[in-house]
Amino acid sequence: MTEALFVRDGDAFVPTPLAGSPWSPSVLHGGPPTGLLAFVLEAASDTANLRLARLTVDLLRPVPSAPLTVRVETIRSGRRLQLLGASLLADGVEVSRATALFLERREVAVPDYGRFGDERLPAPDGRAVDTLANLAGGGKGSPSGLKGLHTTAEACLIDGVAGRGAGRMWMRLPVAVVAGEPVSPAVQTATLSDFGNGVGQLRLAPDVGCINADISLHLHRTPQPGWLGLDARSRMQPDGVGLVETLLYDELGLVGRVTQSTLAMPVYNGNGG
Repeated sequence: MTEALFVRDGDAFVPTPLAGSPWSPSVLHGGPPTGLLAFVLEAASDTANLRLARLTVDLLRPVPSAPLTVRVETIRSGRRLQLLGASLLADGVEVSRATALFLERREVAVPDYGRFGDERLPAPDGRAVDTLANLAGGGKGSPSGLKGLHTTAEACLIDGVAGRGAGRMWMRLPVAVVAGEPVSPAVQTATLSDFGNGVGQLRLAPDVGCINADISLHLHRTPQPGWLGLDARSRMQPDGVGLVETLLYDELGLVGRVTQSTLAMPVYNGNGG
């Protein structure tokens, strides 16, 4: 098996089984399309003096396990900021879209009252390495029986992740996003950012979970390579609309946050439901 989520085929990116979803065997997990969009947008940006500060992805339709193409546009380009947009297409139909904001790197003096806090997550060292699917399934693997990013990404549990809308976990991506291409820390973070809804998954009933329709990732500094910590919390209103808020950490401390809008979704049971 190719150790990547996608393989290039001309202008197309062909997903591998590692990009699959726990929700259906015919669609991709939200992480691989997000990572692919981040990968293409990062490649199109002026990374010499700019860095990714925000990535917003709208998951417009289920992304099929089929060849995908990406269309990129420059919305605004200047010395201090650049805003790029991208559309992900399957057979000519837009299935996801993203905007990425890149901001200038410039050293400034920040007073103590304006600094980010120094809070950290308990370190991943010494913790057993597993997958989110196995941890969420009580050691029995993916609850849906499906393979994909949720069975590929490595995970170290801190606490939670029991379907009650809260969890803390370290994660890392052990494969490339695109075969033969290096994965930057920002692209790894984008790929794993969709797991906020998994780490903080809210089970409304044994057969009903929550699926997210978007991802808004904010990075106030570039993450270090290696483990990414997620501290996720989910809540939902009685009208069926919810929100996941996830703080992101590397081993040096806080690096950013993710928000995701959610709605109720039946859990895949192998019979199309």
